[in-house]
Amino acid sequence: MTTGEPTGAVPVPSLDGIAVEGAAPEPVPEVAAPLPERPQRARRRRNRRRIIGSLVVVLVVVLASFGLWVAERADRPLAQPTIPSGRSTSFTVPGTAPSPPWPANGQAAVEIPSLGYADQSALEGPVPIASLAKMATAVVVLRDHPLAVDASGPSITISADEANQFDVDLQNDETNIPLQAGEMLTERQLLEATLIASANDAAYALAVWDAGSVPAFVAKMNALVSSLGARETHYADASGFDPASVSTAADTLRIAAAGMAIPAFAAVVAMPTVSLPLAGVVHNVVKLIGTDGIVGVKSGYTSQAGGCMVLAAYRTVRGRSVLVLAAALAQQEPQPPAPKPPATAPAVSPGAVASTTTTTTTTTTPPASTAPTTTTTTAPYSPIEAEYPLLYAGPIVERLLDASEAAIVPVPAVAKGSVVRMASADWGGVDHHVPAVATRSAWLLGLPGQRVDVTTTPLPATAGQSPRSRVGAARFTLGQQSETVPLQLAHRVAEPTWWWKVLHD
Repeated sequence: MTTGEPTGAVPVPSLDGIAVEGAAPEPVPEVAAPLPERPQRARRRRNRRRIIGSLVVVLVVVLASFGLWVAERADRPLAQPTIPSGRSTSFTVPGTAPSPPWPANGQAAVEIPSLGYADQSALEGPVPIASLAKMATAVVVLRDHPLAVDASGPSITISADEANQFDVDLQNDETNIPLQAGEMLTERQLLEATLIASANDAAYALAVWDAGSVPAFVAKMNALVSSLGARETHYADASGFDPASVSTAADTLRIAAAGMAIPAFAAVVAMPTVSLPLAGVVHNVVKLIGTDGIVGVKSGYTSQAGGCMVLAAYRTVRGRSVLVLAAALAQQEPQPPAPKPPATAPAVSPGAVASTTTTTTTTTTPPASTAPTTTTTTAPYSPIEAEYPLLYAGPIVERLLDASEAAIVPVPAVAKGSVVRMASADWGGVDHHVPAVATRSAWLLGLPGQRVDVTTTPLPATAGQSPRSRVGAARFTLGQQSETVPLQLAHRVAEPTWWWKVLHD
């Protein structure tokens, strides 16, 4: 131990860590140890940031999805406004129904096929129709062997039996044309002979060529009229010479209309003359063809049938051409008027009779007041006119044609901008209606008392759609005529608020 050092001295470490004896002890500073949890705290902060970021992303996605859902519901289309589909209504052409000038005797009928108009005189029963039966003969042949308007068709060889029919017709006083065995005639030539010359032997030849025999062909004729609804018509032969071939005026027009719908038929019956191989130039038996717009169709006469005539004429009404048909059956020539009875002489006493008679006899020019009435008719009574009542049937049918034309009137179907139907959209438990209006005007031809049918067809539309948007079409029909007019909204269909769309399905 060193002298002078206090006992009990505690060595004090020096600054460099070497203990110094005798120095006072100094407090030892606390040195912070490295924090082992610092990396964990960083990780926790990073995790918190990730969680917050994820929540933000989820929230954004949710809000975006909700926004899209809201937008989709707000923008979704509502139930489409529609008009009644296939719904039909009608209205009647105003005015007084026509009263055609029916003949005093026999029967008559009128028809305007395109207008769906037909009328007839009183109650009709079947009567002989003579050569009007040839209309059905031609229709059957043309349906079995169609011809173009200007075509001749196949050649047909005339048999000996068909040539002999000419002599049979002569004996029976039937109309005919000369036919020769082995002669070649085309289908069109035989049709011309049948319809224009009214040749019975030509009708016979067509029947045999078409069906093999007359009975088989007549069966086709009766099937034809049955299909046309001509229930009062029955044929016994192909020419109509047999009085058992009967029909009514209304039925003959159904057959004539079927014929006029075939272009080749219409072309033939409109010919005033035709040239045939042996007969030469033959004039149409219907003398009125080519006058006053008359384009057909057929006449007939026998002593049993009387005068029978069917005429077709085109009439122009308001710039539209209309085919008018008229028929008259069983027409007889007017009887000569009965002579007027002689003027009654003034009453005289018995004693004055002799002197009065003597005076009357010796007077060569009696005063006008006492001259007796002549027994001569006002017009000569011609046997030719008696034999051909067609001279009287023609004017009757012409008057019916003219009266039918005069009865045709323009029928306004719809005016532009007029309401045809109501379009509707249902939302909020309420039907919201918007008028559907016509985009243009339309009119038809008709006769007073006829019915115009109206049918609407819808097209898709949406709420809020432009007022000019099409929502359908309306079709107006009268007979064979029809006019289709587009329909559009009169104004925009009301829409609910976007919030209503979000909350309601």
